[in-house]
Amino acid sequence: MPVSILIAAVFGLVALGESGYIAAKKIEKYRNKIIFQESALERTVDILSNQQSELEKIKEELNLAQKGLDKKTKDLEKTITAEKEKRTAETKILEEKIKQAEIKSVATESARKAQEESAQNKISALEEKISQTKTYSLASIISEWRPLIANVECQFKYSDTGRLYQKSSGSGIAIKFDNTPSAILTNKHVLVDGNGYGADSCSAKLLDSSELLTSSDIRSTTKEYDLGYIYINNPSNYFKNLTSNFPSLCSQKPSLGDEIVVLGYPSIGSKNGLTATEGIVSGFDGNYFITSAKVEQGNSGGAAILLKDNCLLGIPTFVTLGKVESLARILDIWTAVEK
Repeated sequence: MPVSILIAAVFGLVALGESGYIAAKKIEKYRNKIIFQESALERTVDILSNQQSELEKIKEELNLAQKGLDKKTKDLEKTITAEKEKRTAETKILEEKIKQAEIKSVATESARKAQEESAQNKISALEEKISQTKTYSLASIISEWRPLIANVECQFKYSDTGRLYQKSSGSGIAIKFDNTPSAILTNKHVLVDGNGYGADSCSAKLLDSSELLTSSDIRSTTKEYDLGYIYINNPSNYFKNLTSNFPSLCSQKPSLGDEIVVLGYPSIGSKNGLTATEGIVSGFDGNYFITSAKVEQGNSGGAAILLKDNCLLGIPTFVTLGKVESLARILDIWTAVEK
C-alpha cells in the first residue's frame, strides 16, 4: 500500500472519529431534551387529569344543586298555586258577604221607607179626618197669638276686649209666670254659644210694637231642656198689658191626633214675617210631644198652640235634618213654668 494512501486513511479515521463524537454529543443533548419534554408532558397530563377530576366534581355538585333548585322551584310553584286558590276562595266568600250585605241594606232601606210611608199615610189620614171635623177658626187663633211671638237676636262679646264675636237669632214668646218678671221664653241654644258662654245682651221685637226690647238679664235652665229666659225688668205698658192678658196654658195633655199650629220666625224663607205651620200630635216621648208640624231652625223657641183648646202646649224644638226620624218635638210648657 502506498504511504500516501495509508496517511489519507489515517487522517480519514481521525476525521471520522471527531465527527462521530460530535454527533454522539448532539444525540445525547437531544435525548436529554426529549426526556425533559416527556417529563414536562407527563406533569401537564397529571395537571390536566387533576383538573378533569375537579371539573367532574364541580359538574356533579352542579347537577345536585340543579336537582335541589328544581325541587324548591316545584315546591314554590305548589305553594303559590295553593295560595292563589286560597285567595280566590276567600275573595269569593268576601264577594258573597258584600252581596248579602248589599241585599240586606236594600231590604232595610226599603222597609224603612215603607214604615215612613205608612206613618205618613196615617198622619195624612188623621189630618184629613181632623180637617173634616174641626170647629175652630185657625186664622182667628193665629191672629190672637201672633202679638206674643218675638223675633230674638243675641250678641256675644269677649269679656276682656268687649269685641263682638258671635250673633244668634231665633224665636220666643212673651210670657209672665207668677212671682217672676216679665220675660221672653226662648231656646237655650239662642242664649248660649257652643262653649257654654252666655250672651252679653239680647233684643226682642214683637210684631205689633215698634219697641225693641233689650236686656242683659239672661238666664238658661240648668236642666237638659233647650230653654232660656230673657227677663224684661222694666217693661213698657204695652208689654205689661200683653203678658197680663196671656192666654191659658194647656192644663191637660193632648191626645194622639190633636191638631196644633207652630208659630215662629224661621231662618230660611220668610225671615222678616211670622210663619205658621200646621200638624198633629203624632206621639209622646217623656216631656216631649212628637209632631208632624214643620219646625225649622229659627222658628223653634216660638209657640206650639193646641187648637182644640186654644192653649199654649209647649215650645217647639228644632230637629236636625237627615235623621231617620224627621218628626219634630214640642217641649211641654209645664217644664218651663217657674214656681
